[in-house]
Amino acid sequence: MTVPQTGFAPLDWFLALLDTWGHLIVIGFTISENLFVIGSFTPGETVVMAAGFVSEAGGLNPWLVGVSSLIGTLTGSNLSYWFGRRGGRDALLRWGGRFVDEERLTAAEEYFELHGNKTVLVSRFAAGFKNWVPVIAGASRMRLWIFELYTFVGAVIYTTLMIMLGRIFAENFDRALAIARNITWFGLFLLVAMFIALIWARRRFIARKVDLLVEVAALEEAGDVSPALPAPDGLETSGDEADDPGACDAEGGDGAHH
Repeated sequence: MTVPQTGFAPLDWFLALLDTWGHLIVIGFTISENLFVIGSFTPGETVVMAAGFVSEAGGLNPWLVGVSSLIGTLTGSNLSYWFGRRGGRDALLRWGGRFVDEERLTAAEEYFELHGNKTVLVSRFAAGFKNWVPVIAGASRMRLWIFELYTFVGAVIYTTLMIMLGRIFAENFDRALAIARNITWFGLFLLVAMFIALIWARRRFIARKVDLLVEVAALEEAGDVSPALPAPDGLETSGDEADDPGACDAEGGDGAHH
């Protein structure tokens, strides 16, 4: 079966190339799409969808396209995961550029402790972000089997969706690209909103702790620590000592007599 001509020469050339080398091309692009930094500039979802288009209108096997996409996604994600795991925070801060700083990385690590599995799953649908999550997961020491499980589940859902879009809209590929773009940008918006909320909550928590410590220090200096306010570690006194300031002196006196 011959791939239909779209009338746009570069696209027609690429679709013809996919019809011949499609499975290898899908593997290559999906690996690159999930690599740290590089993946932000790789249109992996477009290539998978184009392969779905060719599987409907050309000679590619859609099942092999899906397997190729899974192989590439799992390979690229694991390379990024182990980059983060081996390199740790230093590698992220060094290579992350203006996207990663100490505060954002700390917030991401705290978030991963609570919601890491969901983040790995949702990141499959986030444009320009799916390649960052595996690195953060590795640097955060996320358990490997959890990472592999949710990466696989997310990759299966995402790959199936992209291939089906390409096949369903084989007669109108521009519309399929627009729908896929909206899906991935919505996923990116969702993840960014989650991280912003986490950073905001963390700052509020720290600010409250600082205000509390300042208030406790001021009361201690004035000699009037309120029992309702927790004193810092090492400054707590028992109720008996607070009620009877002379208790310590009395105990000291007894010790001297003995």
